[in-house]
Amino acid sequence: MSPEELRRRLLVAEEAARAAGAVQLRYLGQQLQRDVHNANRADYTTVADIEAQDAVKQTIARHFPDEIVIGEEDIEARIRIADHLDGGCWLTDPLDGTQEFTHGNTGFSCVAGYVQDGEPLIGAVYFPALAELFSSAKGMGTTLNGNPVHVSGVEKLDQALFATPQSNSSTPERRAGFAERMARLLPHVEGFRMLGASSQMVCGVAAGRYDLMSVLGARTELPTDRPYAGQPWETAAFVVIVREAGGAVCNHDGGPPDLLGYNVFAASQSLLDEYMSLMGG
Repeated sequence: MSPEELRRRLLVAEEAARAAGAVQLRYLGQQLQRDVHNANRADYTTVADIEAQDAVKQTIARHFPDEIVIGEEDIEARIRIADHLDGGCWLTDPLDGTQEFTHGNTGFSCVAGYVQDGEPLIGAVYFPALAELFSSAKGMGTTLNGNPVHVSGVEKLDQALFATPQSNSSTPERRAGFAERMARLLPHVEGFRMLGASSQMVCGVAAGRYDLMSVLGARTELPTDRPYAGQPWETAAFVVIVREAGGAVCNHDGGPPDLLGYNVFAASQSLLDEYMSLMGG
């Protein structure tokens, strides 16, 4: 894809993320009904999620009316998401951090990305309550509100600030796995944080605010609503944003990034290697 086309698509991703952010701010602070998924009280959707996704889709459709857009709330479409990654598609998590949003915290965002031939090419993440827009396209670096950002470059685990989402799984196995892995890691890092949505932590790695981000409570079984474990509607944007900021990314087994699974995001390859050696994925 030409640089001109990449820039065009990046501008559309940014516009779409901002449009979703406007929806989020309109509903912020209201008491919204929660549509709980799979009897997990911590996993739910609100009207803000649905309308933010509509805003993303409408924005992209104005520029690319014939292209596929798959969002987290598209239950049927996301089952078939693997079929579209090679052919090219837009992906969005219209409200990453629904818990943060409903509790009045600021660490929520809209994530928009574009993938072609299975490769993440475009990523935009907008945090409307923080007025922060992270943007990236392959080969063009990563910016925050138009200014270049870079990973910290930290290379040693004992100098690293580690970020991870809290495990909110309803299964005892995932909770136990989270606790075991956290206990294994804590003696080796400078510190750790659990805050906001995954996008806040991943973008934080890209901007040098954190040095390492990984999901410690990863699923060990497939969910009931899709045939893969991860969250590709946000992962695609995360991969390009961290890589273009100079960071390193691998999947939980140490191989190339997995758009359908879990990944580790680090400030340097040596830091990533040390983490993987300690944690074994």
